[in-house]
Amino acid sequence: MTSPIEKKNVLLEGSSQLTSQQKKMFKYFGIDAKIKPPFRILNPQRIFIGDKTSIQEGSHINAFIDLSFLLDYVEEKYQSDFDVTDYKYDATIHIDRECQIGRFFFVSCTKNITIHRNVVISERVFIGDNNHSFNHPDVPIVQQPNQKGDPVEIERGSWIGVGVAILKGTTLGVNTVVAANSVVEGVFPSYSVIGHPKAQLLYRRHDQPE
Repeated sequence: MTSPIEKKNVLLEGSSQLTSQQKKMFKYFGIDAKIKPPFRILNPQRIFIGDKTSIQEGSHINAFIDLSFLLDYVEEKYQSDFDVTDYKYDATIHIDRECQIGRFFFVSCTKNITIHRNVVISERVFIGDNNHSFNHPDVPIVQQPNQKGDPVEIERGSWIGVGVAILKGTTLGVNTVVAANSVVEGVFPSYSVIGHPKAQLLYRRHDQPE
């Protein structure tokens, strides 16, 4: 049984190694590149994976093209409040050569996400050039269109720490470091170190000696 998203998109899911035929579905799938199973990849024909790039288990990589099936779930009285073109996108994801990407990598793209060569991305990292829209007060957010994307670019040699979220419109310059669990939005020059204050003691629950 196919999912509704497969009506107008190509969905590639697997719990075993990519076959040579599946690799041909990509815009480009590099020499000695690998995406370890399990994986869920939406519209691989819009996704470039560079030579010797490695993506670990549990990745969800989504290059959205057509989510107009969501309109079928909107209550009929509200359907005319949306335009079908709001649910259509022109997404491209480019991950260059010799990148090392950890487990549970999640990508949401409606326009353009570019990761240049030699980037290290730790586990549980989210990169999205868009977000859910929620302009309509009476329609569940899951049924409303995603925003049109603002491109994301991560320049060569950068290191993204565990649990990071990189949001729409972000550019990270060459050899940038992003600390664990950071939420990143904006334009940062090369050689930046981006983070947030470390946890600090707020108070002690007991004053008894240890």
